[in-house]
Amino acid sequence: MAHAGHDANADVRNNAVRALLVLARSDPKVAAQIPAAEFIPMLHSGIWTDLNKAAGLLEPLSAGRDPKLLAQLREQALGTLIEMARWRSPGHSYTAKMILGRIAGIEEKRLEEIVEKGEVQTILDAIGYR
Repeated sequence: MAHAGHDANADVRNNAVRALLVLARSDPKVAAQIPAAEFIPMLHSGIWTDLNKAAGLLEPLSAGRDPKLLAQLREQALGTLIEMARWRSPGHSYTAKMILGRIAGIEEKRLEEIVEKGEVQTILDAIGYR
């Protein structure tokens, strides 16, 4: 299924990544088997469903706070994640805020409080971005 997440057809990619997202949220053991780094380039797609689904998938995959994944996200997608975190729609910006907070090392419970309050700048300050 991870292979289908890179299919040439946008509908196939969307449905495959959506299925991976459901699996990732259902069981941390399953999430650990999904090659997270393979989905980081999708954050640079000009196609909304790619961006939306990639961020959606990377959010639960980053919950384990794997240092290698967080470093890759910082190095390869920081600008995109910052842009997404600033989106006005809380539902659309949520995943980027959570990922950025994890990159910044904000403790999960505190991060959830910050995101709930919509304090984007607190997260950006924690990663050293003004």
